[in-house]
Amino acid sequence: MKTNTKKSFRASLLLSALMCLTLMVSACGSGGQTAEPEGSTGQDAAKETKADASKSPVKINVGYIPDLNGAAPIVVADEKGFFKDAGLNVNAVKFLSGPPEFQAMASGDLDIAYIGPGATFLAAQGQGKIIALASLGFGDMVYATKKSGIQEWKDLKGKTIGVPKGTSGEMILNLGLEKGGLKPSDVNIVNIDVAGAVSAFVANKVDAVAIWSPYTKEIEKQLGTENIVKLGDNRTFYPDYVFPASWVVNPKFLEEKPEVVQQFLEAWVKANDYKIKNVDETISLTSKYTQVPEDSLKEQYETMEWIESSKIAGYMKDGTSVKWFENLEKMFVTNGKMAEVVPGDKFIATEPFVKAQEAAGGN
Repeated sequence: MKTNTKKSFRASLLLSALMCLTLMVSACGSGGQTAEPEGSTGQDAAKETKADASKSPVKINVGYIPDLNGAAPIVVADEKGFFKDAGLNVNAVKFLSGPPEFQAMASGDLDIAYIGPGATFLAAQGQGKIIALASLGFGDMVYATKKSGIQEWKDLKGKTIGVPKGTSGEMILNLGLEKGGLKPSDVNIVNIDVAGAVSAFVANKVDAVAIWSPYTKEIEKQLGTENIVKLGDNRTFYPDYVFPASWVVNPKFLEEKPEVVQQFLEAWVKANDYKIKNVDETISLTSKYTQVPEDSLKEQYETMEWIESSKIAGYMKDGTSVKWFENLEKMFVTNGKMAEVVPGDKFIATEPFVKAQEAAGGN
């Protein structure tokens, strides 16, 4: 009996040792991970991790111009959380005019940007795709100094004019020259950025400038309206010519990441309709962001017509936007910036905006 007891005890010890060894091997095989929750599998955990990663905001680089038209949608979309809701992390990059934005897109440093009417020809040449209408502008003007003796368009002959080339300011200037029976070669045009144009005009280094609000308001404040001659603005040529500002996307970015463009537009639609309904708040937010005084932005607001998203979608659907931009192209052809008019549907992507407006609850 004693012998049997010893054998039974040894067998029990051996069994216990084997069980411990089995547990140790099992722990090593699991990589030291803790047990998964009841009902969970390794595959489920992997799916959850992937889903969390997909919720991370997508970073995009967006170009804006520091005025009410070019900055407000970005400011409102960020402030009201529309970008966040759309799953975007927007890096806003400041520019003073459209052409440098297209250069940044060409180098891959910019994905989406706001442009004025004057830079539309670059989109028509294939450097960008128009994805939204921002507004109709009436704030581009040609000012002459009182000292220059210029009173009307024809008096610009032989005079020095400061203008940022490739902008809506240049478009108004060219229309004015034509109205006065002149050609661009009849005047001395100095290509200068908008801030430089203001400084040069105030310092009497140029006879005239072709720029836009709110920079024109800065000139008026520094010189006084009594020392300035206003030759004309967009309304001088309306309705024969309509000047739509727009938002454009890098064609490569649209091709590779259409879903991100869609996300941006859905946020943009919400911001666009919000700013139209809350103008004073929008002006205040934009002023803080751009450091442009509220009074200047309010004056700029008076020189533009914002368009509700539902109307923009309608203009995209019925071909109105195509007609507007093709009409601008005719001016570019006349002025030698383009060889021929490119069909609007080649550089205007209407479908993304229509879908975004519908997704935002539009008709």
